[in-house]
Amino acid sequence: MFTIYSIIPSLQNNEGHQYEYNIAFTKAALINGWKYIKIIPRKCSINNLESDWQKSIFGMETKNKLKNLKNFIPFLKVFRKIKKTENSVLFAEDFTIVTLFLFFICILLLRPEMELWLLFRFEHDVMIKKGKPYAYILHLIELILGKRNVKYLTDSELVAKRNGSFFKRDFNVLPIPHTNSIISRSILKKDHLSFWWPGGLTRKEKGLIRIQRLANLLKDTEERAILEVAKSAQSTISSNSNVHFLPNNLTREEYNEKMLNTDLLLLPYIEKSYGYRTSGIFVEAIVAGIIPAISKDTWMANELKKYDLEELIVDWESGDLLTTLTSICANKKIKEKILFMRSKYLDIHNVDNFAKKLKEISR
Repeated sequence: MFTIYSIIPSLQNNEGHQYEYNIAFTKAALINGWKYIKIIPRKCSINNLESDWQKSIFGMETKNKLKNLKNFIPFLKVFRKIKKTENSVLFAEDFTIVTLFLFFICILLLRPEMELWLLFRFEHDVMIKKGKPYAYILHLIELILGKRNVKYLTDSELVAKRNGSFFKRDFNVLPIPHTNSIISRSILKKDHLSFWWPGGLTRKEKGLIRIQRLANLLKDTEERAILEVAKSAQSTISSNSNVHFLPNNLTREEYNEKMLNTDLLLLPYIEKSYGYRTSGIFVEAIVAGIIPAISKDTWMANELKKYDLEELIVDWESGDLLTTLTSICANKKIKEKILFMRSKYLDIHNVDNFAKKLKEISR
């Protein structure tokens, strides 16, 4: 039986993809008959946890990243447990160059018999020095653990191809497992179209400037369309009768209801930031049968092209943006193709298939 340890220094609470991802991984481990132990920050606000959630490390410092070196002793204690455990794996789906360096020091000092599974969510181009320090440290780790005991994982075919060429290693592409939370649909009667830009954090890479432009276009339109965004955007998005502000932190139930009653999910992500990386919200939308409007030259665009849905790749700077968005909502052919894509996604992106892929990797 495998015992998988996961070190998650940036987990703060039970909101967002990280918590959902680790819940899904826990279910997959159970299917495979494995133990999955989550090592999380002492100040993480999740309470009433099972024994497989262990608060024993410091949280991630995002401003002064060198401060993360203080996790050396907590990490070393985890690696001592790993060394004492047969068939042990360290899985990291959230790691920086400092985290990886600490892994190397712990492995160098303790020489455990273990496997290291690393999930890369980004292409090497956006890493420090375009990924060269990562490649160097990974080479040193491989010298100690052996190449076959270091597994390279990702959830994006594009990242797998890009990073595989750079690191000169085979990358295993995993399904996205946390997609089964939206299971029923109760339609609310509306006299308008609902455009939703999801997420509590309104960041530029998520398309803030494009949403600002859309809000301005909605000021003078006769279209019955409502743009819904988080309250955190109130200071940057001009308010008008066609813009509604939602709570920054929706509960899972509120999030599901909002997703299921949205006519068009707006994902105007910046191409440079999302050219290779996946979007969990995009996958959730497809699995829920909801239509997304997305940007060109992104992982999402690559996915839509597989299902002949190029019409959802929107030019966000177009003078006819509103007409484009409303026509997408009225297009029955698009809805049919989304339902077909949904059926395929349900076969791929689920916990059972995730567990199956992990088992293949473990051999």
